[in-house]
Amino acid sequence: MGFEDREYFQQDSSWQTSWGNDTPTTKRLLILTVLVFFAQALFTRPATNNEEVMKFQSTRVSYLDEWFMLDAPAALQGQVWRVLSYAFCHERQNPFSLVMNMIGLWFLGRRLELMYGSREMLLFYLCSAIAGGAVFLGFGASMALPQPLSGAYPPVMALFTLYAMHFPREEILFFWLVPVQIRVLLIIFVGLNIYTVMRAMQGDVGWPIGAVISAHLSGVAFGYLYKHFDLHLSGILNRFNFSRMRMAWRRRAAASRLRVYQPSVESEGLEGKVDAILAKIHEQGSESLTDAERAILARASERYKKRS
Repeated sequence: MGFEDREYFQQDSSWQTSWGNDTPTTKRLLILTVLVFFAQALFTRPATNNEEVMKFQSTRVSYLDEWFMLDAPAALQGQVWRVLSYAFCHERQNPFSLVMNMIGLWFLGRRLELMYGSREMLLFYLCSAIAGGAVFLGFGASMALPQPLSGAYPPVMALFTLYAMHFPREEILFFWLVPVQIRVLLIIFVGLNIYTVMRAMQGDVGWPIGAVISAHLSGVAFGYLYKHFDLHLSGILNRFNFSRMRMAWRRRAAASRLRVYQPSVESEGLEGKVDAILAKIHEQGSESLTDAERAILARASERYKKRS
């Protein structure tokens, strides 16, 4: 039985009308991204040189852009959070990209969240964003990329691909006018982006543009591989039970500090002699002991004291 045959899809279309009460991950991702966009516009400073103007395409630089967009040199120097945080930033000069991404997140993410669950949806979104950031960073390690990567395009394209693989014949209104099957839109998007990468390979467009397009395509690849191999990120994460691993490490550490007495051959022979002497004392009394036997008892007593 497919996802679309389950009970919650046979009921009314309340999943389309409720304000995300049943899909909290999608709602929170959308709200967080919109809040970040307004914070980008609010917390700014004047650009100090032409390099910053070219880098951020503005005479004013947002503090959030400086610290959270995927600037490849900064990420390669240790600011690894940028590989994920870029997906929550968008170009302030192009709010249309934010609007389109959030429409895609809302339309695609909610239905997929109902299918896969909130935790799996969150992991899917974050991991696909990291995949796109890693691809862009790979280009940044080998060439100069004048502008940082920003926008939720990779995770939204991963959602788009996963949705299209579940519901390939579902129609949506392209630009709210033309009904088109979602698989056709995906094929058009992939084809246009591959064409741009091919132009970059031929030198018709710069590789910085090719790096951005490749990051977007990585979202398509992530969504395809996720569905094709039936991955479940929550299950993979559950295998790494960090609490259980920490307890096992503590047990090993305690065992390494525990000193276990291993009697030597000599001590075993001495104990045998002591047992015989004690038996003699029990039968004949301590006056019957020889000097040699008394010396053995003294040596055993010293050894027991050192052991304790």
